[in-house]
Amino acid sequence: MTNLVSAPDTGQVDVYAPGVLESYNSAELDQIDKVQYAGKLVDEVDFQFSCEVIRLKQLLDGQDQADGLLQTGSVGAPPSRFWDGARSGHFGEKLKTYAAGDGRRNVTRWVTANEAASILLGDSGTHVPESLPFELARKRGMGQTALCHYAKLLPDAKEIANHYFAVTGELRANMLQEFVTVAKSFPDHIEDVCEGITNRELSGPFDIRALRERWEKELEIEKALIEERERAARLAEAEAQEEELEDYEAPPSEETHVGDQAEVEDVTRRIAPSRRWFETDAGIMKVKEVVGDLPEPLPDLLTGLNGLNKALIDQAEHSGVMSNYVGFWAGYDRFAMSPSAAKRTWGQNGRLERMRKLRGKLIEVQQRIDMYIQSTTPPENMEYPET
Repeated sequence: MTNLVSAPDTGQVDVYAPGVLESYNSAELDQIDKVQYAGKLVDEVDFQFSCEVIRLKQLLDGQDQADGLLQTGSVGAPPSRFWDGARSGHFGEKLKTYAAGDGRRNVTRWVTANEAASILLGDSGTHVPESLPFELARKRGMGQTALCHYAKLLPDAKEIANHYFAVTGELRANMLQEFVTVAKSFPDHIEDVCEGITNRELSGPFDIRALRERWEKELEIEKALIEERERAARLAEAEAQEEELEDYEAPPSEETHVGDQAEVEDVTRRIAPSRRWFETDAGIMKVKEVVGDLPEPLPDLLTGLNGLNKALIDQAEHSGVMSNYVGFWAGYDRFAMSPSAAKRTWGQNGRLERMRKLRGKLIEVQQRIDMYIQSTTPPENMEYPET
């Protein structure tokens, strides 16, 4: 808890951090007060310097514009009476040092902060015409970092920041960062944030962070539901194709010999069509006809089989450890989900029937693959004419 005591000699009320009073004697506390006061003086002098620099730059930039010398911001030294004078030492050694190094960035930040304060405060400071918006903002607790951050906000985040300032009179850098995240990741919830600020329900960054975490969980749930529906639709479509395939018959093929090599009476000779034939229109068309869609299902098939194989390896591990493995699956089939959910997950006829039918399908496909490999493996005496 903060302790308020009378400072030595002055009788003024100062604020000490927890533990200070217990750690130092009265002479030491007196010197601590002097250090703190001197630090405040330094800060005040530095701030006053920045304000006077802003005023000087505004005057000289205004004259530059009146003279038609537009600052382009290009690399080098664009027309600027302010920076020309600073480099020449006209305004003192401190600004000369700024002009020669990274101090230009400091001046830019001061100007940016002043412009941001002007936007935020609007006409609220017109009763003090000699004060800069930057000075008025400081009196209201707004720091340079927050003002510069505000100046860079995109419209959606700035909308929240303006509302926050209108309600609370505050501008805090950590809150601005939260507004940026909301505007970027949850633009549909901008009104919700503004309402929470109005109702004083969102008073700090942790409040908004908690709200974002809730929205993220809602999005995850929504995404999972969408993925489940899409997977169920794909499964239903696959089962429909499976039923169609049961009655499928290959279209009759009447062409017994293709290519540019004539049939030979020697049945032991195996001759491939030539490279030249495969490059002809007839060869290209025949490739489309014979090869057809054979490679097309391979990527999805391999991905699916790899996933299935991995899942079954995991199941083998569970079955070797769980004493009630079969009981678990029996209870799962009856109690873990509704019939409609089970249908979406496992297919029309449920888990076991789906797996039995899949096993039969895999055996059938294996037999056809064996026959295909056997029929298309070139013998050692295969001839490959180039032309």
